[in-house]
Amino acid sequence: MLFCLGRPELNPLTLKSKQLPIVNPVTSQHGRVLFISWVSFCLSFMAWYSFPPLMKSIRADIGLTQEQVLNSNIVALAAGLCMRFIAGPLCDRFGPRLVMVGILFSAAIPCGLAGTITTVHGLYAIRFFIGIAGACFVPTVVWCTAFFDKNAVGSANGIAAGFGNAGGGITYFVMPAVYDSLRLERGHTSHTAWRIAFIVPTILLIACGLFALLCCQDTPTGRWADRHEALARLHAAHGEVAHIDEEVLSKKLNDVKEDSSSKKSGGSAEVNEAATPGPGGKEIAPVYEVVLAPTLKEVIPALMCPQTLMLALPYVCTFGGELAINAILSAYYLQHQPQWGQTKAGQWAAMFGLLNVVTRPAGGIISDLIYRAVGPKYGVQSKKFWYAFLTAGQGVMALWVGLVDSPNAAVMVFGIAAIALFMDAANGAAYSLLPHVNPQINGVLSGLVGASGNLGGLLFSVGFRFTGSYARGIWIIGVCS
Repeated sequence: MLFCLGRPELNPLTLKSKQLPIVNPVTSQHGRVLFISWVSFCLSFMAWYSFPPLMKSIRADIGLTQEQVLNSNIVALAAGLCMRFIAGPLCDRFGPRLVMVGILFSAAIPCGLAGTITTVHGLYAIRFFIGIAGACFVPTVVWCTAFFDKNAVGSANGIAAGFGNAGGGITYFVMPAVYDSLRLERGHTSHTAWRIAFIVPTILLIACGLFALLCCQDTPTGRWADRHEALARLHAAHGEVAHIDEEVLSKKLNDVKEDSSSKKSGGSAEVNEAATPGPGGKEIAPVYEVVLAPTLKEVIPALMCPQTLMLALPYVCTFGGELAINAILSAYYLQHQPQWGQTKAGQWAAMFGLLNVVTRPAGGIISDLIYRAVGPKYGVQSKKFWYAFLTAGQGVMALWVGLVDSPNAAVMVFGIAAIALFMDAANGAAYSLLPHVNPQINGVLSGLVGASGNLGGLLFSVGFRFTGSYARGIWIIGVCS
């Protein structure tokens, strides 16, 4: 069984979970990590996208133009892009838990200062630094990858990222609800209400960071710095080896790559099934179970290989398209349905993000099921075809929405939901496939692929900014997909 209610079955050589304890964050450390990973990413996404649901009020209060609003969306995505590049190597060096805590606390500071904005330049500055929260995705998937075995890691990443991405939808409910409560029940003016509303995501970010810091651990075996020796002790307990050295692992991994490349046409080096030979030729835990400290010698070739581009380029369109559409969706609905008002438009826009709760985990879970059904020999290629199919499906639906540009509310909402169905599932499929590619630098690769999504969001937001048409911007996303 992939899911369990109690303590999960563990791989005895790595202590990674072979099952998902999705409702057991109390007695299972694996369940606790899965829980706090998606909650952290959810709250980070909520803070990152806390401005668009209130932008109508903010725009009227500060006196913003439409171009300045779109510029602020671009600024927020630029910060996430930079931080995701940085977060990957930091995860490999210091461990994902501490990186996640640092991001949560760092994003809470500008979020708490959002109420001080009085000019467009202040808006740009605050949105840029709150954009740090967008990097929380990287430690989320690296942490889950450290705790879940290869037969369940796609599902774990899909659930954590899917529930986390739902923060982009939750914020469309929470922020207008807080704003309306402050205005209608507390008697505050619009000028004051939207500023006080940002206290809510600030408190949630701090509380989540404290929980991750005090109640969770870096790896299934303990501290991140001790992961090599901890793995060696597990092997020794099973009569395998007494010591694991990081240089030996790095050399062994390179040998596996070279051997794999010599057997494959085109030089593809898949190392996901590589195992470290123990005494008497007996295989023990796979090499990739231990993440190496990133060095340029390891990182540069890994980032330049075609397998990395295979992951990153579609993600430019899938997650990048999601970021760009999420930022303009409320305004897009208001353009065709002005009678809805800010709150109702935000509620319908929330659906786009909330679909992540179902569709993104489904993309990862189906990918894992395909892998288990086909077997390791063809499982990775099957995951690739699934990823490609979903990305292409997203493109078809985005083309349809952009070209039709229907003013009918039902057609408009259905089209956006159809895009989200393929888009979110593709994001889940991407991080089911990622652990099979250059796994010795999982953090770096997770950061690179995650940053490619931010890059896509930035480019597509520029498209919305300069085409002057939401429908044309969505059409562009379809063409690229």
